[in-house]
Amino acid sequence: MRLHSRIYLHSLLVLLVVGAATSLIFALVNRGMLMRDMGERMARHAAGLAAERLHDPPALARRLERLHAELDVDVAVRDLDGGVLAGAGEALPRPSAPTLAAVRGGQALVRGRPPHALAPVRDPVSGAIVAVVEVSAPRRSGPLGLARPLIFVAVVLVVLAVATRPLARRLSSPLERLTEAARRLGRGDLAARVPLSSARRASWPRRDRPADEIAELTRAFNDMAERVERLVRGEKELLANVSHELRSPLARLRMALALLPREGAGEARLAEAERDLGELERLIDDVLTTARLDATGLPTRLAEVDARALLRELADRAQRDPAIAGKTVRVAEGPSLTLVADEALLRRALWNLVENAAKYGAPPITLTAGRDGDRATFTVADEGPGIAPAARERVLDAFYRLDPARTSGGAAPAGFGLGLTFARRVAEVHGGGIAIGPATVTDGAERGCGVTLTVPVGEGA
Repeated sequence: MRLHSRIYLHSLLVLLVVGAATSLIFALVNRGMLMRDMGERMARHAAGLAAERLHDPPALARRLERLHAELDVDVAVRDLDGGVLAGAGEALPRPSAPTLAAVRGGQALVRGRPPHALAPVRDPVSGAIVAVVEVSAPRRSGPLGLARPLIFVAVVLVVLAVATRPLARRLSSPLERLTEAARRLGRGDLAARVPLSSARRASWPRRDRPADEIAELTRAFNDMAERVERLVRGEKELLANVSHELRSPLARLRMALALLPREGAGEARLAEAERDLGELERLIDDVLTTARLDATGLPTRLAEVDARALLRELADRAQRDPAIAGKTVRVAEGPSLTLVADEALLRRALWNLVENAAKYGAPPITLTAGRDGDRATFTVADEGPGIAPAARERVLDAFYRLDPARTSGGAAPAGFGLGLTFARRVAEVHGGGIAIGPATVTDGAERGCGVTLTVPVGEGA
């Protein structure tokens, strides 16, 4: 449920509970007080009427019947000991001795539930108390009179429901905008900002604006996003500029190496230096390409790609590559698969996975392409020692190097720890992802390493 709906419903629920409780309390208290007050007055009035006909029992009975008919009350006239001299309506319970004693003393009392009012009957001539009159107005209409208070509360609640809906929306809208901006920032949109309310900015100058926690939170978020964007942009620009500037000295070094004489023991050293230069050039290419993908967020050349043909091309290249030659690289059988992607980026990403498998794993290296719903999956698996579950997320970070024990030879291999990072970025800009797990699981035991890159198949594929 949205925040504004929760605020809205919570407010209405509180109002409903308060209104119902208030209605009940007023109905109970007011009715009780009214009945006690009216009962005492009715008892005194009935005592006066009874005193006029106390010595004429038939007349007294007729007067009590008339009182019962007109006021819908039960009434009884008792002697000073509590005996009934005359009555009308339902029979009333005999008052207790202390109550009779208090009335004989001249008090008018209201007792019990429903309330019974008792008053002394005085002789019209002497003023002496000669009898006791008892009046009761029992509830005959069922439940307490809650209908009218509840109708009033319902009307007020409807009015408040209409009036508070915009207020709930006004309270929750800034938080919803903050949530959406935070999601965009988390997805990599560093330009995500939350606009402040134009009405608030226009109505209040900045210095005189009243404290508003949500507005302060919005400004704090925008300031944070601005700083993050500047930091990330500066880091990317620095990395791209350094990588670009390294190309010139690397080209001069390669030219100098090409001009050196190749003979004897120097031939091997020159070949090793050229391999290192090749690694540096590939690193620079990956850094520049990653920076471009981070800046644009989209692959540049989308076209249909034959997945199986691409894997066969990579396997043929592996047989010619000096660093991988001699290690078995094979393509698993499977159905044909066509997808829409940037073939150059996808080829470089998969080649990085093949190189990692050759450096860190053990042959045979198996390349597999398949389809999972609307996504194409590419898996590069090897039979090496695998990657521990705790390290499977960390190896995707830039420049992270595995422990030498992970490699098939036990020695630290060449490389700069950017291959998996580049592959993950390529998958992400296509709308996919990358996952690392074991190549196979036998009886609960994991064996080898399998890196799976997933990308959407795309329209028309």
